[in-house]
Amino acid sequence: MKKIAIITVAFLIVILSACGPTQDSAIKYNDSIMKIIDGLTIEHTLFLDQIDGHNIDSLKSTHSKFVAKAKESLEASKKIGPFGDKTDFIDVTLDYFNTLNSIANTEGTQMVEIMSKDSSQIAQEDLDKIDVLAAKFDDDYSKAYDKISAAQEKFAKEWKFELIETKK
Repeated sequence: MKKIAIITVAFLIVILSACGPTQDSAIKYNDSIMKIIDGLTIEHTLFLDQIDGHNIDSLKSTHSKFVAKAKESLEASKKIGPFGDKTDFIDVTLDYFNTLNSIANTEGTQMVEIMSKDSSQIAQEDLDKIDVLAAKFDDDYSKAYDKISAAQEKFAKEWKFELIETKK
């Protein structure tokens, strides 16, 4: 009877320890977050490439796509949830997507509105406003990017996997 109890306890310990997150599941978790980030980065970059304002139609189009992708990315990231019982990485991820959603809708929209004016209607105040908006856009993005990069590195170190930058 004692042997059966010991075997049962040992079996339960093995089962319970196997139920936790694994390195492979951590890699998949990381990759699912990065896939969303990469998709948004494409639209973000396309918008920034048009920010010079030489082609107003392209600027408006890329901005609309950036806004839509920022919202879609935020919603997709909300569905991911924590990894195991830890929320550090997903919390920073949600902050990143909230920030990008905000800059797409606020600073991005205001810049497009100003740049869509006829060139004869753009005053010095408008140009100054664009400079302020662009600085806030860049600053907010840089801070959010730095936080998510640090969180990803910490997550990779914790789960003992190497981050590899892929070229597209």
